[in-house]
Amino acid sequence: MSSPYRSFRKAIQPALDSVRARLLKRQLLNGLASDTTGYAFTREDVSLHIRERFGRAPGAEVESTGEADLLKVTIGGRSIFWPAALAQDDLPWLYREVFDPFDANPSSYDHPSLDYGRRRWILDAGAAEGYFSVFALAKSGARILSVEPLPVMQRALARTLASHAGGREALAVSAALGEKPGSALLHVDAKHVCDSRLIDPAAPGREAGATESVPVTTIDLLAAQHLLAADGLIKMDVEGFEMAALQGAIRTLRDCKPALAIAVYHELDNARKCAAIIRAANPAYAIEFRGYYGWFHPPRPYMLFAT
Repeated sequence: MSSPYRSFRKAIQPALDSVRARLLKRQLLNGLASDTTGYAFTREDVSLHIRERFGRAPGAEVESTGEADLLKVTIGGRSIFWPAALAQDDLPWLYREVFDPFDANPSSYDHPSLDYGRRRWILDAGAAEGYFSVFALAKSGARILSVEPLPVMQRALARTLASHAGGREALAVSAALGEKPGSALLHVDAKHVCDSRLIDPAAPGREAGATESVPVTTIDLLAAQHLLAADGLIKMDVEGFEMAALQGAIRTLRDCKPALAIAVYHELDNARKCAAIIRAANPAYAIEFRGYYGWFHPPRPYMLFAT
């Protein structure tokens, strides 16, 4: 492709995206009347999806740390550490998921009802690169537990936490979360490492690719070990295993009633399944679904919030 053509394409891309966004929004809004998912999506949900879909990802600055296995990646003035062996392509998108403002971001964890300022502890389930933990450290004075099963992420995550904690307690826990403690196989997505996920032993067949055995703990065990009590918050994005993680948190949900911010878009019924587990554990929870995850069909909510 010639340089003049690339320059022309770049110049007209915003106008092309604007047209595509309007057409897609009209199509999705027309489809709301015949939606059969039972989730009652709103026009605002669709608008947020369009803003996410056509939003511009910020640029990333990548620096050497002087250590062969770690890089420093800065986006939007916020720096994290990242394994040098992994591609950084997904980081701008992951940054947007956490740091784009709530009113423009269907995946935002910054729901006003969560009241970060009053939280005494925050558990980041599926911490991955650590952006939510960085967000939580900035929004609260809480103790942070960042739970991430991928061994390749552990040193980078610990360095990221230490660089933002300012001496406060912020601990990286190397484990997956489940219904009971033990071990499990983790399918490692080499191209998009943050999409790596536990292998469901009951599922037919197995995904091709590398696997690693990782320890599994439960939220109830972590709560007991770290003396977690009232005024907590659990963020969760564990690639479709949210139901198992919630089953391992029944005592914590019942006795401590932490606020919850859970990504539920991985399968169509996950929002309903998670809500049922939460209500059974503690009927006092008020539950809200938010967002229109239109990247898959049929669409499903992006987030579940419970307080």
